[in-house]
Amino acid sequence: MKKSILAVLVVLLAAGSVFATGQADDGASGNVTLRMSWWGGDSRHTPTLNALEAYTAAHPEVKIEGEYGGWDGYYQKLVTQVAGGTAADIIQIDQPWLSELSSKGEVFVEIDASMVDLSQFDAKFLENYCTYNGKLMGLPTGTNVNTFAVDTKMLADYGIDPDTVWTWDNIVSEGKKINAQNPDCYFSGATPDILRFWFEMYMAQVAGAVVDNDGKVAFTEAQGTEAFEYFQSWFDEGIIAPFSQTSLFFQKFQENPSWITGEMATTWTWVSSMNKDIGNRPNFETRQLPVMDGAANSGVLMRPSQIMVIHSRSKHKAEAADVMKYLFTDTEALEILGLARGIPSAEIGRSVLASKGAISVMAETATNEGIAQAGLPQSVYQMNSEVMQVMQDIIDEFGFGKLTPAEASRKLIANLESTIANL
Repeated sequence: MKKSILAVLVVLLAAGSVFATGQADDGASGNVTLRMSWWGGDSRHTPTLNALEAYTAAHPEVKIEGEYGGWDGYYQKLVTQVAGGTAADIIQIDQPWLSELSSKGEVFVEIDASMVDLSQFDAKFLENYCTYNGKLMGLPTGTNVNTFAVDTKMLADYGIDPDTVWTWDNIVSEGKKINAQNPDCYFSGATPDILRFWFEMYMAQVAGAVVDNDGKVAFTEAQGTEAFEYFQSWFDEGIIAPFSQTSLFFQKFQENPSWITGEMATTWTWVSSMNKDIGNRPNFETRQLPVMDGAANSGVLMRPSQIMVIHSRSKHKAEAADVMKYLFTDTEALEILGLARGIPSAEIGRSVLASKGAISVMAETATNEGIAQAGLPQSVYQMNSEVMQVMQDIIDEFGFGKLTPAEASRKLIANLESTIANL
């Protein structure tokens, strides 16, 4: 689906009608209507709407229409809107989409110090994650890192030390105790999409990356086979539930009844979505992720929770930039937004929330642990949606038992090389 949508986008670009800069700002002297789009749940929607309402109360000449919903279908809708020139003025995007969309033309407005105080952000973080071809194309809403969330009581109930320092080996040796005692329960709540993240992290430690910065597959067939053999043990030892069960909750594992009712003890997650993922389950703490000795790269991801960008075809760029400035650096907005998009990347945001006691100990601990473990940024090739889909497709075939570890490795390498050649 993503590949076909991007193909349409490229065709329109060739026709010269997709990424024109658009008309100049025409709202400075009159009423302005801006559109802002984002995904999330009510815990994000409500504070965002409240912050926008507070802005318009102070700027009655500006009206802001929120366009929001869940994650499903957001990317596809955005690509279609960008191709047709109908995207919102201010857009929340996922970090991997920045280079993918920017590579198609002038999609987003370049951000500079006249729009917002850039000294509030870590310069290297902006360079690594929010820049395309040397231009700052958006601002990070929060610093987001991977974490390992564990139900300490459930682990203890099954004879597993809740303070265990997790390694790839003891995930199997300790984790299998749960399913061995109760065939309805599992150590990990990994759905197929979460297993892909585990696989990427494992391969980063073995080979440095799945796809490197030169667009080359970074691992050998033997390394890929070894990785798939390891994850085969997760199925064989009952570390994770069969894909026939978990695939029903692809990209929404927290909706799995088995997770909700406490039949799965741990999960890989992002700090920004940790509270949503854990839900009402008590007794959770975070732990550092496993990193093998001599790892080429920890593979632990640190990236923006999301990135806010301004559409290049907006007729009200100046007003959109002012709203961005408000959301990222105004004390009122920061208090209203709280942790709706994770721990803020802007220094003033962290300061404001810390002074209000709004940053939970668990979130702060998980963030610090993740930053300490953070690996190298993934290449733009590895973050490409088509490349990620290739990985997911192979993970799915392997998880459903259609490919042996050796077959999965060979097919993954071949499909990655073919896909990258056509990007």
